[in-house]
Amino acid sequence: MLYIENMENHKLGNFTPSEDVAKSLGWTLTCGESEIEQSDIDWGWYEKGFAPMKSDAQKADDLKTVKLREAEELLNAKLAEISAYPRAESESFEVQKSEAAAYLADNGIDKAEIPTITGISLGSQVELTELARKIVENAKDFAPVRGLYLGRYKRVRDFLNTAKTLAEVEAVDVQAVFAEDVASQAAAMFE
Repeated sequence: MLYIENMENHKLGNFTPSEDVAKSLGWTLTCGESEIEQSDIDWGWYEKGFAPMKSDAQKADDLKTVKLREAEELLNAKLAEISAYPRAESESFEVQKSEAAAYLADNGIDKAEIPTITGISLGSQVELTELARKIVENAKDFAPVRGLYLGRYKRVRDFLNTAKTLAEVEAVDVQAVFAEDVASQAAAMFE
């Protein structure tokens, strides 16, 4: 039996299954042995059959958002695994790479045009040319694997964008897409 504070349009108010607590609150017994269910829209409790529920299309859209977020988290985690650098350095990598390429193409470039690697060179006390070469070399090593993970994220996003039904969205296995063997795929790129 459920004891409830109120009921309006088949929505149950606050309720408790304990008769002692219900009586102490002044609540009255309603619904007897009726079954109840929780709405997935307002999370309220209703008599069975009266709870407003999301449509399958709404559930599919919600699940797409969850799965895309999962793919983004996996992408970030996988990229962090293959990079031994702190986040701040990783986030500046594209800038470092473009500045290093520009410097190596023109050693006479104005240092104001390459402020990031100039600062890194000064701070780390590594000669600018040597630093630029290391950055370009690291970019060559990192790019293929990074590209594979970015491609996996894109594949998950494409699967989710083409999924029309809840069942199709549920069938997208984000973990499986990201669990594929990266090393063999990266090696195959250069055969």
